[in-house]
Amino acid sequence: MDRFKITGDKLVGFYGSETKLMQVFKDIELDLKATNQVVCQYIINGKEVSEVEESSFQDMNLTDIQTLEYLSENINELLIDVLAGWLDAFPEMIGHTEKISSQIRFDGVQKSFKNIQVLLENYEYLISSIISIKSLVGDSAAAGLAMLSEAEEKTKTTLSEAITAIEKKDFVCLADIVEYELITSLQIWEKLLSDLLIVLKGEKSVEHLSRNSGLKIISNFSAGGRLAN
Repeated sequence: MDRFKITGDKLVGFYGSETKLMQVFKDIELDLKATNQVVCQYIINGKEVSEVEESSFQDMNLTDIQTLEYLSENINELLIDVLAGWLDAFPEMIGHTEKISSQIRFDGVQKSFKNIQVLLENYEYLISSIISIKSLVGDSAAAGLAMLSEAEEKTKTTLSEAITAIEKKDFVCLADIVEYELITSLQIWEKLLSDLLIVLKGEKSVEHLSRNSGLKIISNFSAGGRLAN
């Protein structure tokens, strides 16, 4: 990640004292979008701000800012890291899913219920991660979005069927869903994300700051160096 910093005085000089921090956030994110970047985190007056906390700072006056920093990452590099993480996790997830299916069939649901809960949570996390990936993927990978969306809907349906089977105490059906539907779903995701990773690795990475007149605010920040991811 790259780190950039500006003083509150410079912000007030650029925007005026009545401007809220919300406007600065918007301008930073628009500028970064033009350079294929995203904000990973803001640091306000030396305090690291989580995504959840950002909204509580948006109405802050620029006169209350001593320093504003942001950490940013190239979108392609960020996606490559996320995809590589999932591809590393899939073999273990597939093996774990196969094990749970056997537990349901031979040991009963009671002994494997906690594992089933964790399994379903992992699939739900996969879906939320896919939604984030889809929102960040650029035009070059757009052709794969239809297949990603199709696989997403199929996985959502399968998860719903698994939950229904649990509610109905139809554990034979649940074991079938886990063994055949969920494992197949993971194998499909593994292929789709592997293909997407190849596309992203083939793209030329856009340089962080091609500072030009089309950028509103980020050219006023000073670079703080490259941080380890």
